[in-house]
Amino acid sequence: MSELMLNLQDFHFLRPEWLWALIPLIGIAVALIVMQKQQTGWQSVLAGHLYKHIISHSHAKPLKHPFGLLALAWLITTLSLAGPTWQRLPQPVFQLHSGKVVLIDMSMSMRATDIKPNRLTRAKYKAIDLVKKLTEGEIGLVAYAGDAFTISPLSSDGQNLTTLIPSLSPEIMPIPGSEPFLGLQTAIELLKNANYQQGDIFWITDGIENRQLKEMSSLLNSSSYRLSILAVGTEEGAPVQTLNGELLKDSSGAIVVPKLPTNNLKTLAKQGGGRYAPLQTDDSDIDYLINQSQFDANTDDTEQVENDDNFGDKWREMGPYLLLLLLPLAAYSFRRGLLPVMLLGVFLPLYTPQAKADWWQDMWKTQDQQGLQAYQEQQFESAAEKFNDPLWLGSALYKKQDYEQALSAFSQVNTVDARYNQANTLAQLGKYPEAIKMYESVLSEQSDYKDAAANKALLEKLLEQQQKNDQQNNESEQQDDSQQQDQQDQQQSDSSQQDQQNQQDQQSQDQQDSEQQSQDKSAESQQNDSEQQSEQQPEEQEQAKSQEAEQNEQEKSEQESTDASEEAKQQAMAEQAKELTDEEKEQMQRMQTLLNRVPDDPAFLLKRKMQIEAQQRKRERVPSNLQRNW
Repeated sequence: MSELMLNLQDFHFLRPEWLWALIPLIGIAVALIVMQKQQTGWQSVLAGHLYKHIISHSHAKPLKHPFGLLALAWLITTLSLAGPTWQRLPQPVFQLHSGKVVLIDMSMSMRATDIKPNRLTRAKYKAIDLVKKLTEGEIGLVAYAGDAFTISPLSSDGQNLTTLIPSLSPEIMPIPGSEPFLGLQTAIELLKNANYQQGDIFWITDGIENRQLKEMSSLLNSSSYRLSILAVGTEEGAPVQTLNGELLKDSSGAIVVPKLPTNNLKTLAKQGGGRYAPLQTDDSDIDYLINQSQFDANTDDTEQVENDDNFGDKWREMGPYLLLLLLPLAAYSFRRGLLPVMLLGVFLPLYTPQAKADWWQDMWKTQDQQGLQAYQEQQFESAAEKFNDPLWLGSALYKKQDYEQALSAFSQVNTVDARYNQANTLAQLGKYPEAIKMYESVLSEQSDYKDAAANKALLEKLLEQQQKNDQQNNESEQQDDSQQQDQQDQQQSDSSQQDQQNQQDQQSQDQQDSEQQSQDKSAESQQNDSEQQSEQQPEEQEQAKSQEAEQNEQEKSEQESTDASEEAKQQAMAEQAKELTDEEKEQMQRMQTLLNRVPDDPAFLLKRKMQIEAQQRKRERVPSNLQRNW
């Protein structure tokens, strides 16, 4: 009944100017009434009370004119042309991003066996199914036991989460226990750090203690994010079976039997503005949590008005349905010989050049209505060909990822939503400064446009990061240039040293040559002298020859030693280069050995990561009074 009253309040005409066509109908009706009273001339002569007794109409055949049917057809046609409506169609307004966090309980109570095989296994399967159904926006993953840890930051890569979820277990958590407050706080901080003004937190848990309910409620009241809860377990509970097959016991030696506190979880879901769903064997529980109505019962009127602002003024026209009332009137006109004319009017479009294959749809739906149907069926290319409305045309092109044409279509309309869509399209094209200016234009006209503010903050952050990356790239290029220049200088220095060494070797060789020439000259002179004195001094001649032979042998040995030293130098340089290469190879082998020691098990890596974080927090955080370790 409330929905019907809301629809009646929204009743109006899309083209009320057509109602002026009722004035001629009223004039014709008045004229017909006057004419009917003046059917004979005696009405102006005789009094009215005498006319009906004197004038007899028994032999006159009354004339039957379809004036009443004509007036009814006129009225129906006019109302149909005026476009009555009371249902509003939502205009597509695209969000550039949306944030969601999956918060999963990893306390030891999740190994309870009240649902088969245990709560933990079923919870991880549900978490994977949940991530697969959250196809839009960014998703993060947080796990908690005695402390909370971010398993995966917000990312649009859902496959990364589905890879990490199977590795989670209570045994890899550094601190045992169950602190859902820390888990929810970590999820909220994850959304805030990503500049999300609104977001959804999907909490998969098997319960919460009464002592924790107050602080959880205060945290939810101070947060703008919606919390939905998927409850795992039963109210009867069951023992907790550890990995070694033993049953978990508390400090007193009693077997632990965790039970599902349904009322506490329902209270938190209501305070968080979300929904509560117990675990089911099918996907109905996940669908119930995801497909939350935009006008939920927990949403107040103010939020409804803000949500309404995200939709344009597009209404479902009911005028064509009123034309169905003309069919009986048309049937009455068939006996007047109008049937061939009606059939000709129906089938004539089949033979006109402008006719299309979907002529039947053209008879009953406008181009925008046909485009909307194609849009809802995700046939965006067909929808773009049919739409005449610029906003709908731009929306179809946006979904088609034809951002240039979508921007052109959105630019034809000067509304807040149109400029918001232009900003999103510019962001998709990578034109961040233009998109930020467009968001500022939207916020200047509507300061409470939360989506525009959130998207603007995100783009500013992305632009800042891009500028930092560009600066780092420039610095790295400068460093590369500097290193290259240093290498060139080093090469030039080595070349100059080599030239000096070659020059010294050449000088040494020249000196040796000059000494050799002087020795040869002296030997020749001695030989000439010996030849002159050969006849007189044969013994001295033989002595000179022996001295010359000894000198030649000495010079040859010196030359051989010089060549050997040069070869030794070159061999030493080659061995040094070979040693450097071996060192590099050895270093690479050491690196490969270290890499081979790193395990490929994600559970081990997650455990090490959380242990390091837990050690850092232990030095910074005040220890909490842990009540239980399960």
